[in-house]
Amino acid sequence: MKEQKKKKAGPPSRLGKWLALLPAGCVFLYPLYLASQLQVAEKSYVHPALPRPFDGLKIAYVSDIHWGSFLSDQRLEALIEKVNALEADFILLGGDYAEDADGALAFWQRKPAFKAGIATLAVFGNHDRTLPENHFPRIQRAMKQSGVIPLVNDVWTLEKEGSTLSFSGIDDYYNGWPDLKKVARLSAKADFSIFLPHTPDVLPDVYALSEKPFFQLALCGHTHGGQVAFFGWAPLSSSKLGSRYLSGWYREHGADILVSNGVGTSVLPVRLGARPQIHLITLQCE
Repeated sequence: MKEQKKKKAGPPSRLGKWLALLPAGCVFLYPLYLASQLQVAEKSYVHPALPRPFDGLKIAYVSDIHWGSFLSDQRLEALIEKVNALEADFILLGGDYAEDADGALAFWQRKPAFKAGIATLAVFGNHDRTLPENHFPRIQRAMKQSGVIPLVNDVWTLEKEGSTLSFSGIDDYYNGWPDLKKVARLSAKADFSIFLPHTPDVLPDVYALSEKPFFQLALCGHTHGGQVAFFGWAPLSSSKLGSRYLSGWYREHGADILVSNGVGTSVLPVRLGARPQIHLITLQCE
C-alpha cells in the first residue's frame, strides 16, 4: 500500500505535564476543565443495506484514550464504567490507548474490563505502534487475555439468519504495515461492513483502490476533533489532511464516516471547541 513512515507520536510536553498538575475540575481553567468533560454522543444509524437480523444492534465506539500523564487511573476506571453502562452489543476501540508502546502494553496488561454483549474489537493507533517493535505482538497477546479481539489487517464476522456483518481493521496507517487490499478482499462477501481505521487519513487511499469503498460505515479517531478548534478549523491538526476530517459525520463515495473527538488529549491536557466523547450507535434497517 505504501512505505512505512514511522511517524513519531508526540509525547506529553513539559508544559503539558505542568498543566496536568492543575485542578481540571475548576471551570475557571476552562480548556483543562473541558478536557475532562466526557460526553456520550448517541445516534440511530439507518442504512438501507443493513440486513434485518442486525436491526437494533448497539455499538459503543471509544477512541484515543491516551492513558498516562493526562488521563489518570481514576478517569480510566470511570471511562470503562461509563462504556459498560451503555450495555452495547459491540465495543469498538479505535486505538491510541496510551502515550507510546510502553504505555499501551501497560494499559492492556491491566486487563481493562470492557464488557460487550457480543464482542469487543480493537485496532492500533500511531502511539501504540512506536518503538520497541517487539511490544506489538505482546500488546496483542495482552488484548486477547483481556477478552478483546485485535484487528490487524483482519476481519471479524458475525453471521445471523443467513446474513453477514463484518468489522475490519488495519495496522496503523503511519507507524504500522496496513494492508487495505487484504481487508477489502476479506470484507467483500459481507452484506454490511464496518471499517475501523485509527485515522481518517487512510480514506483517500481507500478511494484509490476502488470508486466504491468496501465498507458502508467507517469509524475513525486520531484527530481529537482538533483538540483546540475554532469554528471547524484546527490550527495544529494531527491529520496530514488538515481539517478535512476534523470531527463528526461525513458521507463520501456512498459510504458514511464518523470521526470522533476521542477521549484523551495529546501534548497538552487541554481542549477547546472539541469536547471529549464516546459514541453509542444503534444500527437500524431503513
